[in-house]
Order: sequence, then C-alpha cells, then structure tokens
Amino acid sequence: MKAMFADTRLFQRWLLVAATGAVAAFIAFWVYRTYAGNTVPFHTYALQTGGKDWTPIGGDWIITNGVVVNNSPERGAKLLTGSDYWQNLTFTTEMKFTGTNADMGVIIRVNVPRQGADSYNGYYIGLRTLDGTIVVGRSDFGWREAPPVHVPGGVVSNVWYRLRVTAYGCNIAASVQNSVTLQTAWIAFRESGCVSSGRIGLRSLNAGGMWRNISIAPATWNDYLQLSQHATAVEYPEIVPGPPWWTPVHAGILFGGLLAFLLLLQLVYFRIQQWKAYTITRERERLAHDIHDTMAQSFAGIGYQIQGIYHHMRCGGPVDSAEIADQLHVAYQLVHRCHEEASRTIAMLGSSLPLTRQNILDALKETATKIAGERIKVVAQSHGTSAPLNLRLADALLHIGREAIVNAVDHSGLSTLEIVLSYNKTSVELAIKDNGCGFEFSQKTIGFGILGMQKRARDVGATLQILSRPGMGTRVKVSAGIHPENLIARIVAGIRRALSPSGIAFHLLRKPLSRLSFRDAYQPSPDGSRYCFGAIIRT
Repeated sequence: MKAMFADTRLFQRWLLVAATGAVAAFIAFWVYRTYAGNTVPFHTYALQTGGKDWTPIGGDWIITNGVVVNNSPERGAKLLTGSDYWQNLTFTTEMKFTGTNADMGVIIRVNVPRQGADSYNGYYIGLRTLDGTIVVGRSDFGWREAPPVHVPGGVVSNVWYRLRVTAYGCNIAASVQNSVTLQTAWIAFRESGCVSSGRIGLRSLNAGGMWRNISIAPATWNDYLQLSQHATAVEYPEIVPGPPWWTPVHAGILFGGLLAFLLLLQLVYFRIQQWKAYTITRERERLAHDIHDTMAQSFAGIGYQIQGIYHHMRCGGPVDSAEIADQLHVAYQLVHRCHEEASRTIAMLGSSLPLTRQNILDALKETATKIAGERIKVVAQSHGTSAPLNLRLADALLHIGREAIVNAVDHSGLSTLEIVLSYNKTSVELAIKDNGCGFEFSQKTIGFGILGMQKRARDVGATLQILSRPGMGTRVKVSAGIHPENLIARIVAGIRRALSPSGIAFHLLRKPLSRLSFRDAYQPSPDGSRYCFGAIIRT
C-alpha cells in the first residue's frame, strides 16, 4: 500500500511538471510568434527559382536569378510577402518597366488582398510612365492619392529606378533615383486614421515589369525624416467628391418629405379649426344654459304672474287690490333679479380679465351684505396665496357662492355667515357656512338652485358638497383644480387630466361616447346624518 501510494505521489508530481512545462512552452511560443510577427527583420530576399516566400494574387510572376518578373498586363497584379503585423519598416528595391503607359511599384501594410486593381486595404508607392511622376496613395477597395511629384527626366522603359520607401506610424516618405542619370525625386505623405500594419509586396498595372535587390529593415523616426526633409511638402490624400445630392432618389425623398410635411401642416390647421369651432360651440352651449337657468326662467315667472293678473281681471270677479299688489311685487322681484343676472353676464363677457377673477371673496361678501343688510354677521376669510383663476372657473365659483348665500339667507334663519376662500398650489376651495336651522337632505329636497349649482360645478370639473343636519346649519363647499396660465403647462395638465383614471379620455377608451352619461347623485356621509352630492361620471 505504501509503495502504491508513493508511486501515485510520484506520478502526480511528474504530471504537474509536464503540465507546467507545456504551459511555459506555449507561452514562450506565443511570445516568440508575436514578437517575431510584429518585428520587421533586416532581410534581403534571395529571389531564386522556386522561392516560397512570395504569394501571387493575379499576374504571371517568375522569380529567377535574383529578379522578379511579371509578364502579365493585368490591372493590379500583386505579389505579397511578410507578416500581417509588420508596422514600421523601410522597403528598398530596384525596378524597370518593360512596357509603356503603365504603373509599377511596391505596396505596404496590405490587408485583405483580392484580385483587382485596388482590391486591398493598404498603401501603394510607385512610378507612372504616363506623366513621369512618383505617386503615393491609399487603396481601400477604392483609390485616394496625394498630388504626384514629377521625376526629373521622366519615367521611361528599360531603365532601372531605385525606390526607397519608409513608413513610420501614419507617415510615409519615398525617394526614387534614375540609375543612369542619378536624378532623384522625393515625396512625403501622411494620413490620419491610417492602416497601422500589414504585409508588403510588388504591384504592376497595365504592363509587365521587373524588380531586383529587394530588402526590408525596421524603421525609426529619423529614417523617415531623412527622406521627408527633401520633399517639398507633406502631402495628404485628396478627398474625391461624391455624387451630387440631387440624385433622382434623393430628389424623390425630398419631395415626399416636403409633401408629407405640407399634409401634416394642413392636418394640424384643420384640427385647430375644429378645436376652435368646438370651443366656440361649447361656450355657446354654456351661455345658452346660463341664460336659460337665469333670465329665461325669470321671464317665464314674470309671464305667469302677469297672466294670472290678466285672467283674474278678465273673469269679472271681485278685484282684490292687495292680491294684485302682491302679484305685481313678485313680478317686480323677478324683473329685478333678471336685470341683475343680465348685468352680471354682460359684465362677465365684456372683459377678458374681469375683476371677479381676483376679487371673488369681496364680490360674495358684497352680495351677502346687500341681501341681508345688517340682519346677519358676514365673516369673509382667505387662506393661502391667491392665484388668478380662468374666466369659467371664476364665474362658476361666483354663481355657486351667490346661490348658496341666497338659499342660506332665505331659508335657514341664520345669524352668522362664513365665506372662506382657500388656495393651494393646484386647487382652490370655496366654502359657505351658516349657523341656521339646517335641513334633512333627500332627493326631494333638491330644488332648482341646487341643480344649477351642480351643473356649474360639473362644467368646470369641480366637486360640490353640501353638508347639513337639522339644527346644525349647512355648509356648501366647492373644490376645483387651478388650470395653469402658461400654454404649455395647460396642455400638459390637460393631457394628464384626460389620461388619469377619472378623466374623460380614460373612459372613452373603455366605452363608446354614446354610452357615457352624467348624473347628479347624493350619498350619505359616514356618520349617517350628513349628505354629500356632486357630479360624477358613470358608464
């Protein structure tokens, strides 16, 4: 057992040593490959027959006796070598044209090469026989070049030219020398967002060519400066202008967008007109209801009184002057009330900012004093910071308050009347309280005045409550939200109210409009003796 245990321990140690060695070897191999791949060596290519360092992409390439020959006039034939990770290097070669009207040179930092003239991502530095220049540019399956530099004596066939290219970072410099006349030209190039690494190679266009004495070496900044200092200027790739924007497709899109915008403006205009017409219609309906609830019914009462006097006198019976006087007095009171209502309506419509918007409390106190005189004590209080109210809300509060005051003075036998107007940030509350006899509320006790108060509260989205108990007085309270004066704030507030669970929009989404109705309801308060009623929405 001990021997087996010792053998197991020994096996585990050897296994651990082997695993550690394998991991160390893998790390060393990875570091070597990375370092070797990123580092440009000092290397001169032998260029012997059967060399396997080069990979052709298109063309008809032959390597023999120290010379690389391309016998194909193909556009953009390439012969590549090196590592995808080579960065800063100096590439030197001699080359000779074997045809005319052609380009030939070297390519550096080549990535994703394909067959075709500019089917790779990298840089090309070469000579052009057509205009006798040295050119440098960027190929990314398209072509952008810097302004070419003229070579002294031009570029001719069957003459060897020595080309030296140094790339450091995003900077490229090159020189070309005629081996016969020793005339030299230099060019410098820079591109922001450049290709940082890639393979090297040879490239010809439209005619064959020959290359010899090919070598590479790592480059430094000083190597770049030695070449670029002779260049007239550092060139940048020219940005080729794209097609004009007024293509048929773009023109169609622009026309369609303009047409859609005009249609949208037309729709908005029609919607605004509809909203305007709807608002005017609603305001007319409100005025019609107000006139019907006040002046029309007063006129009807006047007509009944006069008709009664007329029939009484036509019947030929005994004429009681006291009875006729009473009927005329009632008719006079109705005329006086109708005149007051007409005056208030005209005053409300005659100004866009009536005084009652700021002085509701004073107006109600004045109403109570005029009706009751010195018989009762009127206490008016205001709480909170007053805020301007919109016209409809101020009108509703004023009419509800006046109706409550008239009912209290005429029916409750009060001695003290309290009028309290309370403001907070989002709502206003008006309370009319008396110490009169009170009443037992029931559906039968709802008269014309109470129905009118309910309707006015409902029209402005307010909550109306009447709390009363025999011997304990009556309290009328109406609460309503304050609509912001700013247009944007009003729109936002309106949307929030409409989408709230109690808003009209919420119910419209659940039921058709034809199934919505309004009802004035009353319900007992928790103590069983007080009653509260107001405007609610039911489906």
